[in-house]
Amino acid sequence: MIATLSGESELVDVVDENDNPIFVATLDECKSQGLLHRSVAVFLRNSEGEILLQQRSLNDDWMPGKWTASSTGHVRAGEDPRVAASRELKEELGITASTTFIFSDLLPKISWQGKTEHELAFAFDAISNAEICKDPVEVEQTRFFSPDECASLVANHQEELTPDGIRLLQKYLLLSRIK
Repeated sequence: MIATLSGESELVDVVDENDNPIFVATLDECKSQGLLHRSVAVFLRNSEGEILLQQRSLNDDWMPGKWTASSTGHVRAGEDPRVAASRELKEELGITASTTFIFSDLLPKISWQGKTEHELAFAFDAISNAEICKDPVEVEQTRFFSPDECASLVANHQEELTPDGIRLLQKYLLLSRIK
C-alpha cells in the first residue's frame, strides 16, 4: 500500500545506507530526527540538451528561493523511486515524460532552520519539449541552462543553489556526459 498523505505528514520509508526499509515515519519525523529516507531528483532536458532548473517557491519552508534540479521530492512509503520521479515531474512541472535512472547518492545530512534532511537520492534524466506548467505553490520559476551554464552555477554561485542540488547537479553533469 502506498501512503498518500501530503506535506510534512506524508509517510515515507526510513531506510538504512543500503536502501533497506527499516520502518515507516512521517516526513516531519524524518526532518526533526535526521532519519535517512528516499528522495528523487529529475533533470529535465530539452532537445537542445539544455537542463531545466527550478527555483523553489519563496514561500517554501525548506530553502525558499534556492535553485535545484528540475523536480524533486520524497519517495512515499511503499513507492518505487521511478514512480516517484514521474509523479514529481507531473506535480511540479505538469510534464509527463519517460524517466531514466542515472544514479543514486547517499547525501550528507543537511540542516536548516532546526530541521535536518538525510536522504538517499535517486537521480533521473528526462527529455521533453512540452510546455512547462509549474505548480506555483512549490516552484517560483524555471529556466533552461546549458550544461556549461550549469557548471558555472555550481562553481561560482553555490549560495543560490540547495546543497543537495549542487551535489546532484555536479554528479549528473559528470555521469550523463552532457557537455
